[in-house]
Amino acid sequence: MSIYSVSKCILTALTMMIVSFQARSQDQTLSLKSCIEYTLQHHPNGAIYKYSAQSAAQKVRESKAAFLPSVSGSIGLDYNLKLQTNVIPAGSFSPTETKLQLGNKFSNSASIQADQNIYDKSAALGIKTSQVNKEVAELTVSKENETLVFNTATSYYQALTYKEKGRLLKESEKQYEAMVGILKLRYEQGVVKKSEYDRARVNYNNVQSEILANNSAYALAINTLKNHMGLDIDKPITIADSINNVDVSQLSLQKNSGLINNNLIDYQIDQKNLDLKSLDVRQKKAAFLPVLSLYAKYGGTAFGTEFVPALTHWYDYSVVGLKATIPLFSGFKKQSQLAQSELNFKSQQLTNKLNLQTYALNVENAATEITSTYINLKKNKENLTLAKEMMDASTVEYREGTTTLSSLLDADYSYKEARTNYTTTLLDYLNAQLSYYKNTGTITEFVNELK
Repeated sequence: MSIYSVSKCILTALTMMIVSFQARSQDQTLSLKSCIEYTLQHHPNGAIYKYSAQSAAQKVRESKAAFLPSVSGSIGLDYNLKLQTNVIPAGSFSPTETKLQLGNKFSNSASIQADQNIYDKSAALGIKTSQVNKEVAELTVSKENETLVFNTATSYYQALTYKEKGRLLKESEKQYEAMVGILKLRYEQGVVKKSEYDRARVNYNNVQSEILANNSAYALAINTLKNHMGLDIDKPITIADSINNVDVSQLSLQKNSGLINNNLIDYQIDQKNLDLKSLDVRQKKAAFLPVLSLYAKYGGTAFGTEFVPALTHWYDYSVVGLKATIPLFSGFKKQSQLAQSELNFKSQQLTNKLNLQTYALNVENAATEITSTYINLKKNKENLTLAKEMMDASTVEYREGTTTLSSLLDADYSYKEARTNYTTTLLDYLNAQLSYYKNTGTITEFVNELK
C-alpha cells in the first residue's frame, strides 16, 4: 500500500472519529425537570397563547379609547359642473317666478373636529368586559402551560418505564446467556438432553426479541416526548432519571374542596366567563340609555369662479356643541339582544354548576386511583423482588443439578409475569400522580418539587 493510500485511510478514520464524537456531544441527557423547562420555553403552543393574551391586552387599550378625545379632519375641493337652480315663487319679489343659480364654479372646504364622550354606560361596561377577557386570556396561558407540563411528564414517564423494562430484560438476558453456555457444555458432555438445551436457547432468543421490541417502543416514546417538548424530531436525547430516583411515595391527598376549586384554572375561567355573561346583560341594558358627548369644530370655506383664486380667499367658522343620542325604537332588536344575554347568563350558571360537580368527581377519582395504584405498585414490587430471588435460586439449583429445567422455567415465567405487572403498575401510578396534580390544580407544585 502506498504512503498516499495510508494517509488517506488515516484521514478517513480521523474524520469518522470526529463526526462520531460530535454526534455524541450533541446527544442531550435530560431530566424530567429540564424537559419541562425546555417545553415551557420552546413549545409553539406556549407562544401562541401568549400572543392571544397580548392581543387581549391591546383590546383593553382599544376599549378605553371610547372615553378619550377623538380628532378628525376633512378637506373638500368641489368643481361644480352645473350649479343647482333655485326657484323663487311669483309674488315674493316679482309678479313672476324667479330662477336663480346660487354659488360659484369652485367651492372648497376644510375643517377639524374634536369629539369627547361624557356619558356612555355601554362603552364603560365594554372596558370592564375587555379587562375580564384579558384575565381569561392570561388564565388560558397558565392552563396551556399546565397541559404542556402534563403531556411532557406523561411521555417522559412512558419512556422511563420502557427504560426500566429494558434494564430488567438485560438482566434476564445475562442469566439466559450463562444458562445456555452451561447447558451447551453439558449437552456436549452428554449430561443433558438436546431438548433441554433447545428450550433454554428458545427462552434466550425470546428475551432478545423482547429487548428489540422494547428498544423500539422506547425509541417511539422518546420521539413522543420530543414532540411534546417542541423539540426537533431528529435531535438526539436520552433521559437521565431512573426508576430508583423517581418519587413513588404515597401522596398526601387534599380534603379541602374549596381550596382545590380555587387552585383549578378551569374553575377560575368558569367564574370569569360568568362575569362576562353578567357584563353582557348589563351592557345590553345600557343600550337603552342615552349617550352624551361634547364636540368642537373649526373650519373654513372658499369660493371662486377660477380654481386658484378659490384657494386663496377663505372664510372661517367655529362651533362648540353638546350632543345627546337618545335611542327611541330599534324594531325590538335591543329587546331581543337583552333576552338572549339573560338566557346566556342563566345557561352559564348551570354550566358552572355542572362543571363544579365534574371537578369534584375528577378529584375523587384521581384520589381513588392514587390509592389503588400505590397499593398495587407495592405488591407488584414485592412480587418482583420475590420472583427475582426465586429465579436466582432456581438458576443456582439447576446449575448444581438439584432441580429440573421445568422448575427453572416455572420460576422464569413467574419472574416475567412479575416484571410485566411491576412496570405496568409503575406507569399507572406515575400517571395517577400526574392526574391528581392536574385535577387539584397543583401541577405547579409538582414541577417545583422536581430536582
